[in-house]
Amino acid sequence: MKSFRMSMLLVVTVALLAGAVYAQTPADKTSQTMIEAMRKDIRTQKQSLVDQGMGLEAAQKAQFWSIYNGYQAELDKIGDQRVANIKMYADNFDKMTDTIADQLAVKALDIEAQRTALKKKYYGVFKEKMGARVAARFLQVESLLGAALEVQLGSSIPILQ
Repeated sequence: MKSFRMSMLLVVTVALLAGAVYAQTPADKTSQTMIEAMRKDIRTQKQSLVDQGMGLEAAQKAQFWSIYNGYQAELDKIGDQRVANIKMYADNFDKMTDTIADQLAVKALDIEAQRTALKKKYYGVFKEKMGARVAARFLQVESLLGAALEVQLGSSIPILQ
């Protein structure tokens, strides 16, 4: 478990850097390419953390990853919406209006609801295919990683004035 926590710290650091770079660079093609590269690195590190956190027997891993890869693909689409919302925030930070702030907030809440619905959906899939203990562990690991990334990303985005 100690190596799991240490590995999480590394992922969180990369996430913090990705958020800081995004928040401080203009929304051009270069910064977008950089963000995508960092997202790919985070996904690779996340896979290792999930593997450690799940602690599955070799016989269970193939089934778990075939399900999890579907989850991650759907989560990536939600992540694309999050990146777009952060981009809109950055693009409008200095000229924020109540209308734009409302659009950003409503979209952020929608994204959060989508992530919750996705975790619920895949909890059911894991429970059906692998049992409730594995499904609950999936939720624990995914929630822990998600919370750590949210704290780090949130700390790198300036608060609206």
